[in-house]
Amino acid sequence: MIRTLEKDKVKIYTQGKIVINENYDSIGFGAFENKTGLKKLTLPMGLTKIDKNAFKGCAALRTLKVPVTLKEIGEAACMGCANLLMIEIPDGIRIIPARTFKNCIALSQVEISNNSALSVIGESAFESCEELKGLVLPTTIKRIEKRTFYRTKNLKTFSFPQELKFIGKEAFYFSGLEGKLSIPEGVTEIEESAFYRCKNLTEVVIPKSVKRLGKWIFHGCSRLKYLTILHDVDFIGDWIINKNDTVIRCIKGSNVDDYCQAREFRTDYGSV
Repeated sequence: MIRTLEKDKVKIYTQGKIVINENYDSIGFGAFENKTGLKKLTLPMGLTKIDKNAFKGCAALRTLKVPVTLKEIGEAACMGCANLLMIEIPDGIRIIPARTFKNCIALSQVEISNNSALSVIGESAFESCEELKGLVLPTTIKRIEKRTFYRTKNLKTFSFPQELKFIGKEAFYFSGLEGKLSIPEGVTEIEESAFYRCKNLTEVVIPKSVKRLGKWIFHGCSRLKYLTILHDVDFIGDWIINKNDTVIRCIKGSNVDDYCQAREFRTDYGSV
């Protein structure tokens, strides 16, 4: 029999403390939602599931320790935990659903091991995690969805998964990615505004596997000097760069070259 800690059984004691019966298998839907007095919580060993909205709006929660037995996290489980500093993703977690850590503005550290089974990160999962500075994702992640890292303005270092195929709309909008960025070979599509206003990027290399580039992908990247695209692309959206800031390195006579000439973008064939 599965025992679930439901919302009506949760009581916050003085100084933000709580006692949980270790026999619980899951934390129920919205069990701690908007418990603004909760500051620190260690979940019991044996727990396998945290349901949707379980800790949503726990604005004072700074420490949440989850057991290695955890297998499932629900949508928006920690959304709006504005003071949460760090989270460990146990190896058994396969999906970080949509909005799980959205608006966790103090979250600076996310630990995912090399043995992780994680394969999916949902839309807006880390949106507005303003203090997140770096992240290494498992190689098995194939898609970075819409707004996954939207407005992560301090995210300076990021390890793209080797099996990545898709980068969604506004995925890294106004993130802190800096220096040279090489999109991994195997990515086939980068959607609209994926890297919009990434003001610290200086150079980007697009691999030959990419077939579609949405509009405004690198628009607003004011320090971007070079964008390299050395193959024909099936589709390129409007204004993928700032007209006067960036030079596109391409093959003369390619459809990328035609695209640049039609928009009076600067090109460089010498490095090809």
